[in-house]
Amino acid sequence: MSEEKIIHQFKKNANETVMVKFSEFKGKRLIDIRAYYTAENGDLKPTPKGISISRDLIPELKLAVDKAMAAWERALPGVPGDSEPVRGDG
Repeated sequence: MSEEKIIHQFKKNANETVMVKFSEFKGKRLIDIRAYYTAENGDLKPTPKGISISRDLIPELKLAVDKAMAAWERALPGVPGDSEPVRGDG
């Protein structure tokens, strides 16, 4: 698998798009979840903000997202997420 395949993408904010893709690094197949910005020429370019994981870690990632959603609902029941991302220290 030498070609990347986009699985899903969505707008993160006015300047960035998040893409979920199959990728390969050093012969290892990965799922890459990465923020992309729109360059002056209109092309989407990757940022360093992202994660690449092997298939066997996808259940752990899903569990983490499910826990985050449940924690959100407990802390802010019925409150939808903001359209702007929450910024951390990192």
